[in-house]
Amino acid sequence: MRIIDSHVHVLNNYAPMEPFGDIGRVDRLLHLMDGAGVEMAIVLPVVAKFSPDNNAECAQWARQHPDRLATMTDIQLHEPNAAELVINAKETYQSIGISYYPNSQDISWVLKEEHKPIWDAFSKTQLVCNLQVTPANHAILVTLAEQNPAVNFLCNHLGLPGAFDTDNPNYNSLSPAQRLDNVYIKASAFYAATKKPWDPKCPQALGYLSELIRLFGAKRILWGSNWPPTGNHLTYKQSLEIIKVFSGLKENQRNFVLGENAANLFGI
Repeated sequence: MRIIDSHVHVLNNYAPMEPFGDIGRVDRLLHLMDGAGVEMAIVLPVVAKFSPDNNAECAQWARQHPDRLATMTDIQLHEPNAAELVINAKETYQSIGISYYPNSQDISWVLKEEHKPIWDAFSKTQLVCNLQVTPANHAILVTLAEQNPAVNFLCNHLGLPGAFDTDNPNYNSLSPAQRLDNVYIKASAFYAATKKPWDPKCPQALGYLSELIRLFGAKRILWGSNWPPTGNHLTYKQSLEIIKVFSGLKENQRNFVLGENAANLFGI
């Protein structure tokens, strides 16, 4: 069984993790991967004031460890030159996908005709579009995916439901995307929505995972640790055990979620 972590951050100074800012070093990640039996990890750069060169740094680490790491490229898709940056990402950074964290709550601009060159660039390069999408924008994502069937979209962190309570209005807000085979979801950052972020067998979290599997099937869910932020609540191995040990998934379902889906989606 291949195990591929679909969501990690790697940088020498991860300011949000202070006073342990160096926790995100690449050697630390590789050590934890070895201990947990994780074959590969997909790196999402963090391009911020404290890490302005993280796209280039992550690309360098992926080149140094090609059998262990693959990298996305962080691109601000709302910028005027976004389409050009997407086109160049493969050659410049050997990217397997583009990571976008929106700069505003409203992303309805992605549907405007003037931004169509961005999605044409994704279609041309076959890069995965990895999005941080809140429930307020789930309907926009569905429309975007419908309009661009040649582009694969991957949602961070369970679609950011905010809470795992079944009476939460956002509980199934991603369900309209189940009919679209180009929308995928990461089973990552469970801690952000559960009342027991320290518990890898939290019934709330596992119940939400079961609901996603029911809606989307096991072939469209990818495990991710969200390391190193997950380390504030769980060990790296525990983040894996949510799926591997406690999920109750059948063996073939686990195989898809833990590695096969990432391998197929990213071609790694």
